[in-house]
Amino acid sequence: MAAHAEAGAWPPASLKKRGNSMTWVRVKEVCGYGDIALDRIWTVFITLGGAMLALTVVLQVFLRYVLKSPLFGLEEFSRLIGVWVYFLGAMFGTRLDSHVQGDVAARFFKTPRSRAVLSVTTWIFSLAVCVLFLYHSGAYSLWLYETGEKTTGLWWPRITSVGSMFFGAVFMTLYSIANIVKYVEQAIAAPKGAEGGPL
Repeated sequence: MAAHAEAGAWPPASLKKRGNSMTWVRVKEVCGYGDIALDRIWTVFITLGGAMLALTVVLQVFLRYVLKSPLFGLEEFSRLIGVWVYFLGAMFGTRLDSHVQGDVAARFFKTPRSRAVLSVTTWIFSLAVCVLFLYHSGAYSLWLYETGEKTTGLWWPRITSVGSMFFGAVFMTLYSIANIVKYVEQAIAAPKGAEGGPL
C-alpha cells in the first residue's frame, strides 16, 4: 500500500526534479540579464571616469606648470574620480576572474574537475576577504555619514569618496559568490579523471 501510495503521489519525483532544474535555469537567466545590464553601466562609468581623470590631470599640469595658475580643488576632484574608477575596476576584476594570480598550484592539477575544485577553494577564500572588507568599509562609511565629515579642500562630504569602498565591496562580494557557483557547476559537470591517473 505504501509503495502504491508513493507511486501515485503527485507531483512525481521526476517532475519535481525537472521543476527545480527549470527554476534554477530561470534564476540564472534573470541574473544573466541583470549582469549584462550592470556590465554596460559599469563600462560607461569606467570609460567616462577614466577620460575625466586623464583630462583633469592634464589640465592641472597645464595650469600649474605652463600658466603658473593652478585651479583650486581640481586635484581633489581628480582623486574623487580616481578612487571610484579604482573600485569599479576591482568589481570588473572580480566579475571576470582576472585578478593577478599565481598559477603554481594549478600546475599540480591536470583534470578540469580538479582545477574547478581548486578555483572553488580559491574563491571561497576570496569571498571571506570580500565579506571582511564589506563589513569594515560599511562600518566606516556609516560612521562618516553620521558624523558628516567633509574634505579639507572643497568641503565635500567624505562619504562621496569613501562610499566607493563600500559600493565596490558589495559587488565584489556578489561576484565572488557568482564565481563560486560557476566553478561548482563546472566541477559537477566535468568528467572524472582516469582511475589512478593525474588529478
